[in-house]
Amino acid sequence: MAATLARNLQLYVGRVAWTVGQKELKEYFTQFGPVKKIRLPWNKDTGFHKQYAIVQYRTEEGMNNALGRDTHLLEGNKMVVQRKQLNANSSEQFRRGLADQNALQ
Repeated sequence: MAATLARNLQLYVGRVAWTVGQKELKEYFTQFGPVKKIRLPWNKDTGFHKQYAIVQYRTEEGMNNALGRDTHLLEGNKMVVQRKQLNANSSEQFRRGLADQNALQ
């Protein structure tokens, strides 16, 4: 249950400038509330990040504060910020499905 709750406190941040790193993202998003984790995936071929990040908040209030802002600018770049959608193929949902299936047998 706790893992599912934590997953719901994640934001997708798109259009991240290539000059922005995890440190800058954490500094920026901490103004809205305590940040638990920043994930900034890298492209192994180019050596640059993939221009999106996942920001996980410690509190729902922090996440909602970030979602409540109309415009997010960092290093002159307007970022897209939205609640991260749960992936139907996520391992947590897969495990829950197996547990439910085993309970029926």
